Amino acid sequence: MKDVKQQERQQRGTDFQDEIRRSWRLISHTWRMRIPDGKGGTRPADELVLFENINILAEMKRTEGDCFELAFLEPHQIKGLLDFDKVIDRNYGLVYVSFLNEELKRDVAYAFRLVTAMRYMRQKRRKYISMEELYNNAIPRVYLSRAVMPDGKPGYNLKEMVSHCKYL
Repeated sequence: MKDVKQQERQQRGTDFQDEIRRSWRLISHTWRMRIPDGKGGTRPADELVLFENINILAEMKRTEGDCFELAFLEPHQIKGLLDFDKVIDRNYGLVYVSFLNEELKRDVAYAFRLVTAMRYMRQKRRKYISMEELYNNAIPRVYLSRAVMPDGKPGYNLKEMVSHCKYL
């Protein structure tokens, strides 16, 4: 029974990643590369996405809970996202997190800079940020609105996220 639940969780996470990946296609002048898993699992994030004016190193997470926990990220992912954010001003180490909202029977998703979230968590002396805090803009974040892709599959409107990156 436990293996089935684990497989369901993994599948929901994979579905979220696929929805984000499909969504990049709607933004022109975009170059995207999925970062393959290395031997020993040391990849810095899921994807590298380059635009005309910004570069994003993206890590995608999905949770049934109501908090994004720092423990969802591996130490090498934390380091990768933070280091990427430091290199040049147009680089953003972003976390995309999807919360399963039981009331709405759909996911609620946000994108935020890991460096900003970590500052906030340090200030609060904890290692998580709640969905309610993201909803209430406790840190700069972008709400990821749902969209239907041209192929009819679900996705997100990432154009808004890209245009608001400079405010994160």
